[in-house]
Amino acid sequence: MNTRGMRRVIAAAALVVTSAGLVACGNQAPAGGGAPSTGVSTPAPSTTPPPSAPIKPSTNAPTATPSATPTGGPTATPSKPVPTPSTSPTKPPAVQRLANAMLLTGKEVASADPKRGWAATSAPSRSICGKAATQGNGVQGRLTRSYANGMDASGGQWLTRYQSPAAAKAAYEQIVATIKSCKAGAPGKTHARKLTENRTLAVGDATAILRWYDYPLPSDQGSEDGGFPYAVTRKGTVVSVIAFGEMGKGIAPAHWEALTQTAAAKLP
Repeated sequence: MNTRGMRRVIAAAALVVTSAGLVACGNQAPAGGGAPSTGVSTPAPSTTPPPSAPIKPSTNAPTATPSATPTGGPTATPSKPVPTPSTSPTKPPAVQRLANAMLLTGKEVASADPKRGWAATSAPSRSICGKAATQGNGVQGRLTRSYANGMDASGGQWLTRYQSPAAAKAAYEQIVATIKSCKAGAPGKTHARKLTENRTLAVGDATAILRWYDYPLPSDQGSEDGGFPYAVTRKGTVVSVIAFGEMGKGIAPAHWEALTQTAAAKLP
């Protein structure tokens, strides 16, 4: 064989060997019977997060959130200003001076007890329970007026003024107590005495109505009886006492109450 023929044989043999190597490499299976590798590498997943979109500022106005208010706790209140006590001296109460206009007139007595002929008189009147039944202690002023019907009935009104309402109250209580006991004038031996009225009226600051009744004992049935009503009213620093007396039972209770109310209305 010549040289040219030898070169052809060697070249053909090399081509056969190269083809066989390529076939062997392409058919090689991985160990364990796995799927053949395609030879394409898969990139590992990235651990870096993708860039987020930029945050746009809100165009809505912010909403105020009310703060929590504690419940059950004391509520603070503004303190009130403390009044400053006055340093000016306290003025004494005005003096209630007595005037004749405060006394009952004869016409007013006649109106309260009609058809009896009552009129004012200058004759002094008296109280069967004594002077202490017409005034108290510490008198600052005094006025009186008498009345009569021209027959067997007479009476009077006494106004007394005191330093203060407290003094007038003490005098009022003293006068009422004196009338209730009435120790100054005891009835005669042929008569007995009893208190037939003892009540109060809601006029003035205080008003009491009392009535003594003298009646004959069984041993002297021919003697006359007698009625002696009283009305005591206190208002402010003034005390009014009305005291009448006559044979019989005296001025009717309803008429006496009307006279008491008229007298109280005239007090200051």
